[in-house]
Amino acid sequence: MKQPLRAVIIGAGWAGEGHTKALRYAGAEVVAICARQSGVVQQVTDRLSVAQASTDWRQTLETVCPDIVALATPAVLRSEVVEMATDLGCHLLVEKPLATTASLASHIYQRVRAVGVKHAYAATHCYNPAYVRLKELIQQGMIGQLQEIVVTMGRRHSTPAIMPWSWMSSLSEGGGILNNAAPHLLGILEAISSGQLRRIMGQARVLTSQAPVVCGLHDHRDWRQQEGKFNLQNTAALEWRTTDADNAFSALMQLRTNEGEIQTTIVYGWGQPMAGQSNGMYFYGEQGTLSVDKMFYGHGINFQAAGREQIEVLPLPQRLKDEVPAVGDFVQNRWCALARDFVADIQGKAHRKYLTFRDGWRYQVAIEAVRGGQGWTELPL
Repeated sequence: MKQPLRAVIIGAGWAGEGHTKALRYAGAEVVAICARQSGVVQQVTDRLSVAQASTDWRQTLETVCPDIVALATPAVLRSEVVEMATDLGCHLLVEKPLATTASLASHIYQRVRAVGVKHAYAATHCYNPAYVRLKELIQQGMIGQLQEIVVTMGRRHSTPAIMPWSWMSSLSEGGGILNNAAPHLLGILEAISSGQLRRIMGQARVLTSQAPVVCGLHDHRDWRQQEGKFNLQNTAALEWRTTDADNAFSALMQLRTNEGEIQTTIVYGWGQPMAGQSNGMYFYGEQGTLSVDKMFYGHGINFQAAGREQIEVLPLPQRLKDEVPAVGDFVQNRWCALARDFVADIQGKAHRKYLTFRDGWRYQVAIEAVRGGQGWTELPL
């Protein structure tokens, strides 16, 4: 009987746990989890029944020499791990963003390409069945030729809530809304439109200059749960650190398809949309409009034929729901879907196309163009 692929996870936060469960779902054996804090990594390995807890990822990779390395840390820690993993011939599964800069992302992509290992990029919301169905409906001609896409996502407040300082607050750590939302958005838009991002311009905004330091927050799940809990009064005695990560951005893009170029507008962050508007994606065609609400979380598709007021809610086929593993919440399920396709590819089996480091590199070029306000920037094709 063929032995399962062996994997080492680097990172013991939300993504580290998610990658562990996902690779196990795909049939791999997770032999070790590595993280900086011994108490944290031991607690996580005990909870997930992983044999080895390590605070030295270099020694672990040398000793174990796994088939797969899953890198689930902030982006600042990417390059060194990728260098050693590729030296050992390990396939790589990496969280988004791929790196803190486009040049580092390019280096990482060129490295895995030269060595010839498989590489997966975990911007996983393109596995949302609603987006797969949107792609089908557009290909079937439901709205005629696709002409324009508009994306809106935000809060109704004019300024962000006070949130604790974390790696998300620091660009040097890979934080910011561009680094963490744009990879999902770009992967989704390219998939639905069957196109490639060709050009982009935009502007990012930093709406908060400081954040309070709150003890006891382990990972992004804990951080997200703090929204609405803090104000200037109950944080007055805490240490406040400088933040430089973007909270909002706007972008214009051109997606190139076989039928031509599609103009795309994204407004993402606090202050949008206004009351009465809906967060979501809108796909405008010659014969009507398709939309999906609630962005990454939504599953309802709406159709409005050209010249008609009536909006029809379209059901999702059960076959598409069944294509996504049902083992946890929607984030975990999409990690599992990626791991399934990634492991199948390593094993030479049939699989769905998944995002790779090539996509992560291109998306980082787009992110830098928006963050730098560079004007129209051509992306590598």
